[in-house]
Amino acid sequence: MLLRRITEHVKAQNWFAVGLDFIIVVVGVFIGIQVANWNASRADHDLANRYVIQLAGDIRSDIVDIETGLRTSTWRYAALSTLLEKAGLPLPNSTANPERTFVMPTVTFENEYPAALISAASYTRFLDSDRPAYSSLVSAGNANLLDKMPSFHCVLAYYAAHDESRKFEDRLLLFRTDLVRAQHDAGVSIAGDLTEQEVIEKIKSNEPFAATIASYRVFSYFHLNVLGSLHRQAEELLVTLETNGSACGNSGPPAL
Repeated sequence: MLLRRITEHVKAQNWFAVGLDFIIVVVGVFIGIQVANWNASRADHDLANRYVIQLAGDIRSDIVDIETGLRTSTWRYAALSTLLEKAGLPLPNSTANPERTFVMPTVTFENEYPAALISAASYTRFLDSDRPAYSSLVSAGNANLLDKMPSFHCVLAYYAAHDESRKFEDRLLLFRTDLVRAQHDAGVSIAGDLTEQEVIEKIKSNEPFAATIASYRVFSYFHLNVLGSLHRQAEELLVTLETNGSACGNSGPPAL
């Protein structure tokens, strides 16, 4: 209809009307584009907000997972300390690297089954690697969507720290493997078929076994540092996500 009207105005050489029709067409196209862009932007904002909610849910699950790891790692560290103490062997309360000295805490081993001491010493629980919301968000590859999430750089920093924590646990597994091998060489099974006193006597009489326990105790202490740092970062990120903020918190890398 508009095209027919423009044609009629051209035939009539009514250039003012032609110009007016042209302006109407341009304005209509412009408004249509703006409305489309607004709708797309609003859809991106809605999708970004849904992702933030999902990310917050994943971080809550991570916090529970990390807290479980902290409890079990503390339990393991206490068991290793108790084995050395009961065997009458040195129990260093500090360790050091070229930059600083670390004070190792004294933790009491609590278990109603004393024979389980050696099993607790080798018990290791690793972090869960599930991150469904983050994986979905990254695989979508929508840069516009990421721009609408002020906290995304904090999310990247957190998962980078989580990956580094997992790499540390890979090294922890090597120490655990050494411990189990040393136990078996000393005739000690994690099944708990020996009494506590029999295990203590094995440690006293086997220097490589005792040295492996001492080394694994130090590495377990650093595992506590790693998990503690990651826990603080996860809690700070959760606050950032829940408030739709952009500050990543003050947690630094773990002390190693």
